[in-house]
Amino acid sequence: MRIDFARLLRDAWALFHRDRDLLLRVAGVFFFLPAYALVLFVPPTPAPDRGIADRQAQAEAWMAALQNWVGDYGIGCSIAYLCGYLGLAVVFALYLDADRPAVGGAMRRVATIFPRFLLAMLVVAIPTGAGMYLLLIPGLYLMSRFFLAGPIVVADRSVGALAAVARSWRVTRRAQFALLGVVALVYLSGMLLGQPFLLLGQWLAGEGGANPVAVALASAAAAAVAMAAQLASALLAVAAYRRLVAK
Repeated sequence: MRIDFARLLRDAWALFHRDRDLLLRVAGVFFFLPAYALVLFVPPTPAPDRGIADRQAQAEAWMAALQNWVGDYGIGCSIAYLCGYLGLAVVFALYLDADRPAVGGAMRRVATIFPRFLLAMLVVAIPTGAGMYLLLIPGLYLMSRFFLAGPIVVADRSVGALAAVARSWRVTRRAQFALLGVVALVYLSGMLLGQPFLLLGQWLAGEGGANPVAVALASAAAAAVAMAAQLASALLAVAAYRRLVAK
């Protein structure tokens, strides 16, 4: 089936336009609230202190600060990310499960496959995260090639996590440029639109006088952008799965 950048966008928008009330309720719980909690309560990960001249001392100080940050916020961050993955799986189940369940049925369905789904997402996160750390384009490319691993796990009850990742790599080959385009659009839009609100919230919490209402509003705006990006990514993955994998 033919697939291109514009067609994927139209398909995803059609899904949102038809089911926006349902999707916004699901996204509000699983995407917005965890993102809001992270933005509001979790400080950025520590960066190396460039004021320390000695490189070894700088690295040791950074590792100590990073360990303290993980000890303070690691569990909360893990819970927030788990909620996001759960919401992603629920969106996939709403559209790709053969029984076409309602939200309650989709959550019950996801409960039975979530360990496999989470494993697939973690397997994907390792190479894509490494690619993003080194250079942006390789990371986005890997993200686009593994884009359908989650939908495959949810739609096919017999497939394992590693098999889903491998199958995603195979089936996305014939649409790699279209998928790279939509992945780059969602990722870069979310980053560029959300960053000003993140910086504003950090400034308001510090030099801006720590006005709690203003900080909460800026954090809510940043979380809303993150929610929109996650929901868009989920719907685009559904649209791509239907065109590349579903018969």
